[in-house]
Amino acid sequence: MKLLVLLLALVLRRRDGGWPAWLVREDRHRRFLAALAPASGVPGWWLAVALPALLAALLFAWFDGLLGALATLLLGTPLLLWLIGVDSEFRHLDNLLVRGRMNDREALAAGAAEAFEHPAGACDGDWFDGLCGRVLERAALLFAVVFWLTVLGFGAAVLLVLNRAWLRRDPDAGDWARSLDAALCWIPARLTVLALALVGHFGAVTAAAAGRLWRLDDGRELLGAVAAAAVARETEGRDSPFQHGVDRLEALQGLLLRALAVWLIFAALWVLLPD
Repeated sequence: MKLLVLLLALVLRRRDGGWPAWLVREDRHRRFLAALAPASGVPGWWLAVALPALLAALLFAWFDGLLGALATLLLGTPLLLWLIGVDSEFRHLDNLLVRGRMNDREALAAGAAEAFEHPAGACDGDWFDGLCGRVLERAALLFAVVFWLTVLGFGAAVLLVLNRAWLRRDPDAGDWARSLDAALCWIPARLTVLALALVGHFGAVTAAAAGRLWRLDDGRELLGAVAAAAVARETEGRDSPFQHGVDRLEALQGLLLRALAVWLIFAALWVLLPD
């Protein structure tokens, strides 16, 4: 049933508009944390992050039988949409690519700021590097949610997302929160590298990942390096840095879409393993 919830949520994310405010707000996680724990600190983390994750795990573990499966579908789908957001990264990328192909730099910069919180700039190579990094960060979080939802269920997915939101609300939070985030993202990041190797240039990806795979806190840099290596193999140099940046963005979109397909195959295989 978790796989069905995941597929349904991904399909619904392609829908444009018509969502309730509690699903659309960019600060929905921050509002939730503030309602449960206005102050920072370890007690607040246990109340606003650990307790909801535990309750979600217990609730969905309690569901059983046909009615339990129906309840999982009805409650799990909006919960998953609340966790990952109703605005699809890939739909935003489609819009940005349309603006880029029309050579509308101002619209592209405005769209990147709105969709990925990437500051407006000159739309040069460095600006596109930053935008690709933001896109990859969003996709990596999506893949991590897919992993933990599939393997351990909704409780683990809630823990991952709320702990990440806690770190964004309080960047100076203790090392325990950052260590937990790194631990929760470690396996998904390595599986994402495998997915990128399977759908991209295998040699380039493995070469970029060499010496990094076993580091404990290098997930973001690892994914950035392997994605850049794979994208470089799929794009050709251009005289215009802007058009080359658009080409890189399009190549990254295709790469991540193929990686998402591999992740869904992973999830389906995991569901079928007990049988």
